[in-house]
Amino acid sequence: MTFKKIQFRLTTPSKWYTHINSLVPSTIKDTQLLLNPEFGQGKLKYLEVQNGLWAQQTNVILNEDLILERLASDHNDMFLINFYLSKAEIKQTVKKKTISQSIENVNMIFYSSMTSSQTCVPANETILIFNLLLSKEWLFKNVIPDYGHLSNFFNTNHPICLSENLDYNLKKLLNHINFDENNRLTSISSILQIIDYLFSKFGNRQLDSSTKNIHPDDLNQLLKIREILDTNPHREIQLVNLSEQASMSLSKFNRIFKQVFGTTPYQYHLKQKMEKAMETLQENKHSVSETGFLMGYSNLSQFSKAFKNHFGILPSEV
Repeated sequence: MTFKKIQFRLTTPSKWYTHINSLVPSTIKDTQLLLNPEFGQGKLKYLEVQNGLWAQQTNVILNEDLILERLASDHNDMFLINFYLSKAEIKQTVKKKTISQSIENVNMIFYSSMTSSQTCVPANETILIFNLLLSKEWLFKNVIPDYGHLSNFFNTNHPICLSENLDYNLKKLLNHINFDENNRLTSISSILQIIDYLFSKFGNRQLDSSTKNIHPDDLNQLLKIREILDTNPHREIQLVNLSEQASMSLSKFNRIFKQVFGTTPYQYHLKQKMEKAMETLQENKHSVSETGFLMGYSNLSQFSKAFKNHFGILPSEV
């Protein structure tokens, strides 16, 4: 039996599992949705953290390609934070823009329930996804009081879609979450830290009317430039070249880059470089000097200084 497309709206995990179970060969067991062999292997499992806050882990391999089409709701009563953790690439279309998601690319997207999307999930690939689902009531009771300047942005009846790349802090927190192995308290602590960390990053973006006034073409160009920076953290950047690639003047490029991402292009690139250096050191395959060289530093002392300025410790202490 072939299942090419599943349509759904953003809802609670229990209702989502019931909906999926009615469409594909699967079994619901407590807080788990287990795939039957004729459809694939693996499972989805959720954790109710608090009333109005859920977390879900997906680890599946499908037998056939699948299209997940999320339909827009009439109101923004729920918000979804989607962390895509697989090496396999999936294509997601949101607001007529196609986003390639993988652990090496854009790997975190924040949606509101009024945002429609279409995701192509490939067959015979390990698909690892971690989701956080927040009701609007929970968001405004537990998060917005600490980030009041974001209230107007999230209290809207328009689709919301924000993307991020996983940095060292987010990856470290995500590594502490495993519903099958870790105790509940460890997972809940990491989940709440993730939410706090993400909203602090959103707060730096100036998510207000000025951001909404950015032309969609300029925003798309910035996303392309950010992808270049993310995939080449070891290279030196030339701001003039980046602004030319974005078809903008240098002053305009610097201004709206900071407006959208909350930091300058140089600081953004330096942060990505240091995050990659930390990952490389933790893999324990390269020495400090080799890691510095891989990150584009010919002078070890300059690398050590930049690393300590970012993390507060020397690379030799990792």
